[in-house]
Amino acid sequence: MRRIAVLSGLVLVGGLLGPSTAFADQTGGEHGKDNARWIAVTDHFALVLPDGETFTGEGDPGPIDPNDVPPVGTQLFVSEVLYETEDGETRGDEVGRTHIQCTAQVVELMFQCDGAFVFDNGSQLLGSVALDLSMEGEGGSFEISVTGGTGDWFGATGAITSTDTGPTSATLYEADLVLPHDD
Repeated sequence: MRRIAVLSGLVLVGGLLGPSTAFADQTGGEHGKDNARWIAVTDHFALVLPDGETFTGEGDPGPIDPNDVPPVGTQLFVSEVLYETEDGETRGDEVGRTHIQCTAQVVELMFQCDGAFVFDNGSQLLGSVALDLSMEGEGGSFEISVTGGTGDWFGATGAITSTDTGPTSATLYEADLVLPHDD
């Protein structure tokens, strides 16, 4: 079983998307919007139990035993800083933030997560995923369904692959998007 510490790992891999004006061209290609990559670093985290008891990770031992399964209705809130990246490893300029909310479902260690990637240029990319945390040893990556967007991402569909980068405490988001093109 995953521990509550894995929920903080969810913080690292539960997010979604984010562009910068460097990705704002409509051409797609290796570094166009259709194939963008970002590195995300968690800067805020809160776990809220159904009774309202809250854990923020700031020296707080937490509201439940780390070996317990979070009760149905437990909510996880995550905020990450997004950085552009060309190689998937090196952080470039800060380009926005993620805002993620996950809720524990009736099936143990299953969370429904919705998130917004909010970019400094005012554009947003939205996504959703049913995340099964019981699959702990399965590679540290999962796909997020893109449900829409605004601005540069208006009409976006596709998926974003979220990969935990391990000891660097960051998440790599790789977007494989379909965008409507003006004819």
